[in-house]
Parts: sequence; C-alpha cells; structure tokens
Amino acid sequence: MKHILSSAVLCSGLLFLGSCQSETDDYVAFLYRYMPTSDSVDYSRDYWERQVAMSQKARREMPWGKIVPETEWRHFVVPVRVNNEALDDARTVIYEELAPRLQGMTMEEAALEVNHWCHEKVSYQPSDGRTSPPLTTMANAIGRCGEESTFTVAAMRAVGIPARQVYCPRWSHTDSNHAWVEVWVADDDKGNGRWRFMGACEPEAVLDKGWFNWAASRAMLVHTRVFGADYDGREEVLSRNECYTEINCLPTYAPTKDLVVDVVDANDQPISNATVDFRVYNYAEFYPIATQKTDDNGRATFTTGYGDLMVWVSTGDRFQAVHVPAMQDSVIVMPLLTVDSTCVRNADFCAPISSLPEPDRSIVDTVSENGRRLMREDSIRVAYQQATFYQGEDEVLRAARSNWKVIDEFVKHAGNKDDAYAYLLGALSDKDLRDVTPEVLADRATRVSTEPLRPYMKELAQILPQGLTPDAWLAWVDGNIRVDDARNPLGIYMSPVGVARHRVTDSRSLEVFRVAGARALGMRAWLDATGAAYVEGCTAATGNTAPMGTLRVDTPAGEKYFTDFTVARIVDGRPQSLNFDDEDQTLGNPFANGLELPAGAYLLVTGTRLSDGDVLASYRLLRVTAGQTTTVSISPRQSDRKATYDLLNLQDSDKDASATSVQGL
Repeated sequence: MKHILSSAVLCSGLLFLGSCQSETDDYVAFLYRYMPTSDSVDYSRDYWERQVAMSQKARREMPWGKIVPETEWRHFVVPVRVNNEALDDARTVIYEELAPRLQGMTMEEAALEVNHWCHEKVSYQPSDGRTSPPLTTMANAIGRCGEESTFTVAAMRAVGIPARQVYCPRWSHTDSNHAWVEVWVADDDKGNGRWRFMGACEPEAVLDKGWFNWAASRAMLVHTRVFGADYDGREEVLSRNECYTEINCLPTYAPTKDLVVDVVDANDQPISNATVDFRVYNYAEFYPIATQKTDDNGRATFTTGYGDLMVWVSTGDRFQAVHVPAMQDSVIVMPLLTVDSTCVRNADFCAPISSLPEPDRSIVDTVSENGRRLMREDSIRVAYQQATFYQGEDEVLRAARSNWKVIDEFVKHAGNKDDAYAYLLGALSDKDLRDVTPEVLADRATRVSTEPLRPYMKELAQILPQGLTPDAWLAWVDGNIRVDDARNPLGIYMSPVGVARHRVTDSRSLEVFRVAGARALGMRAWLDATGAAYVEGCTAATGNTAPMGTLRVDTPAGEKYFTDFTVARIVDGRPQSLNFDDEDQTLGNPFANGLELPAGAYLLVTGTRLSDGDVLASYRLLRVTAGQTTTVSISPRQSDRKATYDLLNLQDSDKDASATSVQGL
C-alpha cells in the first residue's frame, strides 16, 4: 500500500510538472510573439524562461494568484518590459524581499504595502529621458516619475499583482508630463476586480489618491500600452500594432468628449488612411498625444478632455493644421498645404479647467499615521544612502552614487588617471555614472543617444569590415542592414552588436548603429538634431545626397529652446521637433549663429504660457534652402499674465526627503 501511494503521488507530481511546463512554454511563446525585435536579439531565451518561471512562482505562492483572471495575468503580470528600460532580474530580487512582507494581507492591502516598500527604496529626482532598469533605480534610490513608475510596476508584477504604467504624455495646462501606476485589485475571491491607481513611490493611505488628481482632471489623454496586440479589455482601444495595444485610461481621471475629425479632399470627398495627430501645446511645441488613421469614410474619433487641441492631418504630400477649441466636438479638415507652402498664424489655446480644488503643495503631512510612516521610510532610504554611497570629496564618485566602487576601480587601474577622468566626464552623463558596468568602461564605449550603454567598440571593430572610408561605411550599412519598424513600434534600442549580428533593426537603432560602428572604426560620428547619423568626412548625413541649408533664428534676449520656441522638420507631412541634449539646462538658442539642417520644410512654434495654463501661440511654416541661410526673427506674444516656471513646475527634491509625497507638476 505504501508503494502504491508513493506511485500515485509521483504520478500526480509528474502531471503537475507537465502542466507547468506547458504553461511555461505558452507564456514564453506569448512573449516572443509580441516582444520587439530588440528584446528577442539582446536577451536570451533562458532569460525569458526565468522571468516566466518567477511569475508562475508568484501565482502559486501569493494568495491572490489563483483569483487573478487570465487576461489580467497574461498582459499585466507575465510581461517584463514596462517602458524603454534595459531589462534585468528585478523580478527575482524583489520577490525574495517582498513576498514574506505581504503574508496575511488582502490584495488591496498588499498593493498599498508594495508602494510603501517602493518609497523606502526610491525618491524623486529629475533626469534625462533614458529609463533606468528597476534594480538600478533601487540601488541608486532616485528616479524621475517614469523610473519610479517602472520600478513600482516591476515590484507589483513580481508579487503577482497586475500593474501598468499609465502616462499623461503631456499636460495641457503646464509644460511637463507625468507617469503613475494602476493596479488590478480583486473585489472578491471569484475573480471580480477593477483597476485602481496610485502615485509611484508615493504611498497614500488609500488607493485612487495622489497629488496628481487635480492635474489629471485637466489631462487631454491618459493612456497605457498593453503588451500584446490581442488584448481585449474594457477600455477604449486607441491603436494596435504588432507588439502592443494602446488603450485610453482618461475617463478614470477627467470628464471626456468624443472629438470627430472628418478629412476630405478639394472635391469634398472623404480621404481614407489619412494620418490624424491630436496635439497639445507643451514645451513650446505641438506634441502628438495620439495618432489615428481615418477609416473608409475619412473619419477619426478620439476620446479626449475639454481643452484646446491642434489637429494635424497629413496624407503624405499634403497636410493641414486646425486649432480645435475645447467645446467643439467635430471638425472637417481639408489638407491643402505642401512642403512649398508658407504661412504665419496665431492661436490662443485654452487649457482644461478642473472641478477639483487645486492642492496646497506647501503642506507636508507629518501628523497622520500615513504621514508619519512616510517620514520613517524617508529615514530608511537616507540611512541606506549614507551607508552605501561615497561620502568623500570626489565629485565624480559622489555622482556615481551606488556605483561609485565600479568607477573608483576603473580610475585606480587606469594607466592615465587624467585620461580616465576625461573619458568619464566627456562620454558619460550623471545617470551613466550610476549604472555603467566594468565591461563598458573597459571597452571605452561612448553613448550615442538614450540607448542602454553596452560595450561595443572592440566587438564591432572585429565584426565590421576594415579600411572603410566614411562614405563606404554608410554605404555598407545601407547595403547590409534591413529596417523593420513594424516589430519595434516604440523604437526600443537594439544594441549595436545586436544590429551587427542580426542585420535587421528599427530606424532609431539603425542611426545609433551608424554612429557606434563609425566610432569603432576610428571615425568621429554623432546624431544631429534631426536624429540622423552624421559621420565626419562623409558627403551627407546618411550616405545619401541630402542637400543642406542653414537656419538662423533671432530671438529676444533670454528666450530658450523648448521653453519659448521650437523648430520641427516636416517629414511625410508631419512635424518632428528637433531635439537637443535634454540634460543641458543652459541651452538657450541653438540657432542663434545658424544651424546646418537638411533642406526642406520646417515649422517654427512660439508660445507664451499664462498663469492659468492658457497659451498665446504662434506658428509658421518656412523653408530651409540648400546652400543658403534662412533667417527668421521671432517675438513671442506677451501678456501681463505670463506664467513663471516656479509657479507651474513644482518638484520635490532629494535634498528634502520630507517633500517626497508632494511632488509638483
């Protein structure tokens, strides 16, 4: 009898293992089906199998694992990627630390507790657009809102709580944006539940509360991108592609309307498949918060808030911009402008109003139980930093935070310490110092854009053909690397070595590869303001025959790019703003002495933000002619109600730990 019982148990175990393996294979296949090409190239199958195994462990061991519906589990627990971060093994590390802490809690209590844990680990600090991976954010104890929310989503998913990063791509009432977290919480033990929200690393005593409630009530879009093109939830679908489903979460936060755009030609006939950008004024540009294609009837519909929008319609060779006031719910657009058109227009943009009272951000809660707990968590985080980070006078080591020992070892073993510091200060940003690896330092790799910095110099020098001229190098890239943007709609950077080995990549990674490969072959190269690779000594930016002209912009003293004005290149009928180093806080007017650009059509936007969030905007179409200098003078429209950035951009500070729960816009 004992032998028979043991055989039965063994058989049951084998069936369970078989079932687990089948489920593992299914989830791994799901990830591969929808992941961007860069993730399938730069991370091994073993990595993805480990991540799925950890999600299965959470499902078996956490009490809510058995009641989370399959849709929420598959799309909001199993996926690893949250944003554009490099991927790591945060799921394993976080689970081991958090799981024991959540024993005996309900799912709602656990979600709140995870956020408290996140607050113990990380506080807010602004930085550049590269998103640090969760373990790096935790090790360095700081992150901007995109990093805090990426970290918090990773923590929730690690313990089996469905979570997603929701995002207001740009506010309409102030020049900034914000990301936070939604979690799916069960209402009973039968799998009924709903999405709730919280501020990432900003724990409140209850869900559905944050400093941003007032701001979110004035949003024109709050959205998230759900892993998998097959997601079928209750939310409005904004778009689908080969990797994700974009959904509209705005109705949770603000009153909404449906804005209907009908696109017609000169004969008043509908134009199908036209591109319709819904744009808000923010950072002195018309930023596209959503993009849709018109249907067979020439119509696109967008659920948005009650604020003014710029609707920009393009059909490739023709385009049109129309200012749509807040209370208008339909518009007919006839694209008549071309790249040869010129025009100057003024428009007054009204920001949405809110029925919620604006919070007093000068008040810090130190009285309630939750407020006292936040203070204790601040002290835990500060104590960790004091015990872990470099405390001496070397500014580079101080900037490196938790990574200071890696930097210190690199300098100690460098043959020339002055040369080592020149590399550290010249090639690496402060964020790079915080997570650069010994392998990258040994390789002397240099950053091209906001891609994860991996070693590439030595390996590319071995892989790529030698003795090429700049023009021959760019021609080699064009002849050997195929572009496929469909499998990477977000432009998640593929590593330069991955591009060289895989020979298929997306457009953004291709430009980074052009620069990285050129540097590995001993050439000077960089990305220009349009995002295109420029290799010194070649005849054109991308090896083609793009003629160049010069644009000079004369502005009043003190006017700054991305504060008072922007310039966008018109590409396929759509404006794409020229970007410059977003860590350079001293950037004024990069066009003051003339800037060389590809010849073509450009959009110049200026605006004056008023104290209530409204904007006095002006925009003009102009041309940059090959071999010539185009000069324009701008004078932003003035008002005695002009806003100050101290008023509209309140931020907490790592220097004031007590301010972590009162972040501003």
